[in-house]
Amino acid sequence: MAKKALAQELKQVREDILHIGTLVEDALRDALVVLQNCDERKVKSIIENDMVIDRLRLALETRVMRLFSLYRPIVGQDLHLLVASFTITRALERSGDGAVSIAKNTLQLPFEEGKPHVYSQLPLDEKGYVSEFSIIQGLLQLGIEVQRILSETMKAFVQGDVVAARYIIEEDDVVDVRYHMVRHDLMSNLKGMRALVAVRQDEKMLQRATYLLWMAHKLERISDHCTTVCEQIIFVYDGK
Repeated sequence: MAKKALAQELKQVREDILHIGTLVEDALRDALVVLQNCDERKVKSIIENDMVIDRLRLALETRVMRLFSLYRPIVGQDLHLLVASFTITRALERSGDGAVSIAKNTLQLPFEEGKPHVYSQLPLDEKGYVSEFSIIQGLLQLGIEVQRILSETMKAFVQGDVVAARYIIEEDDVVDVRYHMVRHDLMSNLKGMRALVAVRQDEKMLQRATYLLWMAHKLERISDHCTTVCEQIIFVYDGK
């Protein structure tokens, strides 16, 4: 009887982790929409979504601690799952926090008064402002790559696919390359006489570059959190 009850509890733990992961995927998707369209309405829903993620993580941790006290001994894969659940949900929660940060920072991008909140598709616009269009596109491509990795990570968790988890860990290098490309483009935009002239005409350009660099960092960190989840998947099913 106790064994059957524990099996049901473990099933619920898996479902709760999947629920948190799904909410994080939603948050990242919406954050990229905000980045692309400056959609202020979505920011509120992303923040509310993040509060749900926080509550679910705390509830899951409480559930797991209760299971440790109710069912003894818990061994093997069951034990591994319960131990790993703490690390997995915290990594997912931090990923959700990253999505919130990206959305908020997008709306905080500073512009000179009178300058439209749009990005010229040219290196410089007619007034000499440095264009951030290519940077935004690079960020979106990085975000899409991170979205894919997050989705594949949750799929590997659901299926208990250790091979896929190992492959996803290796794919983190792809995200690192895209991240460094965005950094390189940002730094290149701030070099030379062209940048000096642009900064004089748009004093807030440096602030925008800082925000964009921070958003790129947040995306790269979400990929790192996926690596953490995949390492825990391997631990659950291989015990390593």
